[in-house]
Amino acid sequence: MTRKIVIIACWVSVIALGAFLRFEGLSSRPFHCDEATGARITANSMAAGGSQFDPTHFHGPLLSTLAIPLCRAGGETRWQEMTKGTLRRLPAMAGSLLVLLPLGWRRRWGDAPMLLAAALLATSPLLVYYSRMFIHESLLGLFGILALMALLTNPKYGIPGVFIGLMFATRETFAISIIAWLAAGGLVALGHRDWFTRPALLAAWQTYWLPVLLSGLTATVVAGYFYTDGLRHLHGAVDAVRTFFVYQTTPGHDKPCGYYLELLVLPRKSAGIWWFGTPVALLALLAYAATFRRNATPEPWRPVIRFLAYAAVGHLLIYSLLAYKTPWLMVLPWAHVCLLAGFSVIGIAAKRPQWQAALLLLAGVALLSQFRQTRYAIGHLASDARNPFAYVPTRRDIETVEPWLHQLAKLAPNHTVEPLAVIGSGYWPLPWYLRSFNTIGYWQDPPANIAEFPIVFCVPDAAEVVMTQLATTHTPLPRGLRANVCVTLFIRNDIWQAWMKPDQP
Repeated sequence: MTRKIVIIACWVSVIALGAFLRFEGLSSRPFHCDEATGARITANSMAAGGSQFDPTHFHGPLLSTLAIPLCRAGGETRWQEMTKGTLRRLPAMAGSLLVLLPLGWRRRWGDAPMLLAAALLATSPLLVYYSRMFIHESLLGLFGILALMALLTNPKYGIPGVFIGLMFATRETFAISIIAWLAAGGLVALGHRDWFTRPALLAAWQTYWLPVLLSGLTATVVAGYFYTDGLRHLHGAVDAVRTFFVYQTTPGHDKPCGYYLELLVLPRKSAGIWWFGTPVALLALLAYAATFRRNATPEPWRPVIRFLAYAAVGHLLIYSLLAYKTPWLMVLPWAHVCLLAGFSVIGIAAKRPQWQAALLLLAGVALLSQFRQTRYAIGHLASDARNPFAYVPTRRDIETVEPWLHQLAKLAPNHTVEPLAVIGSGYWPLPWYLRSFNTIGYWQDPPANIAEFPIVFCVPDAAEVVMTQLATTHTPLPRGLRANVCVTLFIRNDIWQAWMKPDQP
């Protein structure tokens, strides 16, 4: 009874810690440009009563589809009413559920391995950071691990297909996971020549042909339902396939081949903090290596552990070979690594005392170092470019613009600073911070009557032209937008002079 109480307390503590790290101060960090874009898509879908998938640039529709009920439940039914906290609640929930998944494997693999896996998932700075961000990756990580667990333990009735379909509906990169899993399965099979005998192949065919067929059908139906907006726009099914051929990546994200290895494994110091996932990678490597030592790992467990190892490496290799790289693409691959690392403590009670001490020490270092990095990553470095997970972060300076413009409006003619003008490209997440204003124009090049606008925002690619046109009519003020990107705010001179009067704050 005491042992059961301890185990229950450990599971509750790990799950509670994972949820706390994901929900604490969820609204404190400025909105990222990708979050603002996703919020705009969600608002448009809510206003239109449905969504239509764009295969050229945006990811799957599931993020906005699931966010809409949360927004409505919070009384946020328009773009102007949306809040960071409500939108981020969805990925935070997905990230918390991801921590819960190893609990479903505890009877099969034991409490110790699955508790360690859950604790690593709970405290990972990569997983926590992107569970607090309104982007697709937390959903993809959740559905990906659910699909993986269903494939490895319960492939009947097409259950894996449900989660694979949800992965597809989340984003098109699910295909990379399918390729990595197929390759991993092939490598595991190569290590078991007895699987290729005629009786074994016949038995495998009789056992798995129907689950495979059902999984393919359920994946198609589930993904098709979301891409067609509940069968209201059937062309969405065609667009879901077209996206693999016409999708256009945003320039500026090309990275060297070793980017992910450096991000996740190799120690680096930034902002006075050491960032590294080396202990987790070492635990995963130990779990894999143990499958080749006699009596170190039970025979039925070896294919599963090796599959996880090959799948993790497969993901990493494929993403590393692609020029386009962002750190959040590693959410699902790193979740594989955390699960694999949990298996390093299989049978720890039967190991020699020195091995027990070494494993416990390494696991302790992994958990404590992850927790420390996570607190910095989601704390005062949450929107700091020195944080390796704060990719192209939004400057906190931009959050003060909207309330200040409302103060300026009180001094302006007719008590308004509208219409506003935004000139140039690459201005996100600025529209999020201007959403309380009704009249805003967006132009690549300044219109002929640009001097008539009370307030003009200009991003760097158009700054020189706008500066010349507004030299005598407006006063320029620099504001931070994103890391290493400023926006120039031009205020019409009469409004600026009214603001600068001595009796103004």
